[in-house]
Amino acid sequence: DPFAGLGPPSQEMTRSSVLLLALAAPCALALHTPAMRVGAPAHGLQQQGPAASLARPTVNLDQAALRLKGGAKAVAEAPKAWYSAFWNETVEITVLFALWYWGNIYYNIYNKKALNLVGGAKGGLVWSVATVQLLIGALWVIPLWLLGIRKSPNMTMDKWKAMAPVGLWAAGAHGGSVVALGAGAVSFGQILKACEPAFSAVTEVILTGNVQAWQVYATLIPIIGGVAFASLKELSFSWLAVIAAMIANQSAALKGVQGKAVMKEPWVKAMGAANQYGCANILSVLFCIPVVLGLEAPKWKASWDRATSKASEKDILTNPFLSGFAF
Repeated sequence: DPFAGLGPPSQEMTRSSVLLLALAAPCALALHTPAMRVGAPAHGLQQQGPAASLARPTVNLDQAALRLKGGAKAVAEAPKAWYSAFWNETVEITVLFALWYWGNIYYNIYNKKALNLVGGAKGGLVWSVATVQLLIGALWVIPLWLLGIRKSPNMTMDKWKAMAPVGLWAAGAHGGSVVALGAGAVSFGQILKACEPAFSAVTEVILTGNVQAWQVYATLIPIIGGVAFASLKELSFSWLAVIAAMIANQSAALKGVQGKAVMKEPWVKAMGAANQYGCANILSVLFCIPVVLGLEAPKWKASWDRATSKASEKDILTNPFLSGFAF
């Protein structure tokens, strides 16, 4: 296990985490910017939210329709913002991709540290760690809604029920992944999770009857073959990791396939991708809590005593928090 012997977070790793937060802040603010009102008066496009200066201008649809019909002159393009030369959509996407990869690296490190301290995947507090990680995501999005940084979705009980399957399968996908990464080497867990596209393709055919072009399925052959070959060569092979990763892959496939029907609803589209993920994350926490209480609550004290005998309370609490932030 490449992370089994790692000690407390170094100063360099701590500085990297702080830098990650600093870089993520402007990108997160841009993602939280509400969309502009469609159909606003021609003399003043209106926007809500404190991050209005970061939004890209749009053209009034009424005037655009008139222009296409020849009934109005072309609407003048709005001048580009002064920062567009060094901060635009292309740069933003590139930075977000880089942050995603960086966050994934540190998630694997902190997640493995957290699991090692609380007993690992076999008899440890795996679901407790997974739930804390999801809870960090919920604690990130809720203040954004309360402070008005991101427009809060207008959710009703019926809407929460409609999104419940998405949250359920998201909880299964994350929990299974954490178990798989804790049961074996991180590299082995990631190899097994690479089979998710194959699960999605089969699940789509079974549940919806949609069959893709043969070229799509042909691309799965090297993925499945690569996973099989890598598993044969894996020195830290674990059947628990295999089973947990397959559960995670199937849950992710069900989330993607069944979630498509929900995402087509107008009220879901109006929420935006960030709020969709936020609501699904909150539901995932709620689905994980009963699992934690049923499987791991009785051994919390014993696991805590063993953990404190190996590391400080600060390290035990810090690693799940940092892994949740990176996730």
